[in-house]
Amino acid sequence: MSAWQLYPNHVWLADGGHTLVLLVMELPDRRVLGATVVQDPADAAALMARLVYAHGCPSTLRSIWDSMFEDLNAAAREAVSRAGCAKPVGRLEPDDFIWALDTGNAATQAIRASSPATIDDAATALEAWLRALARTSAARVAGRRSGSLTVDAHPCEGPGSD
Repeated sequence: MSAWQLYPNHVWLADGGHTLVLLVMELPDRRVLGATVVQDPADAAALMARLVYAHGCPSTLRSIWDSMFEDLNAAAREAVSRAGCAKPVGRLEPDDFIWALDTGNAATQAIRASSPATIDDAATALEAWLRALARTSAARVAGRRSGSLTVDAHPCEGPGSD
């Protein structure tokens, strides 16, 4: 079991509208398990259900709690509960939390740098960031543990993943 950090954030669109992005990071392994553009709280719940199915229940579930993200956070937590997981409890190490913030900020900046005009553009930029992260993560990890990940690995793939 692992600690999961949820990182919701706003991404502004070219027309002045916005969308929400949710990243789910696993600690202490410091990897991005998944991410999605959230148009409805059900999108967050669907991501969490897929992640619990793929990785099992988190022992700790933390989020950037802000009233703007209350529905998203509630839907994510409810999905974990509906999956049969015990109520996640625990704490994060401060260094892990800082890593999660830095990673979430990097994703948000990459999406914003693409100047998305639509929600689909934001989703495309998020996917591009995840692919780039997978390549750099794979290269970094493979250098430490030869053969543990492939260059084309998705951020949620690696030793012990399904």
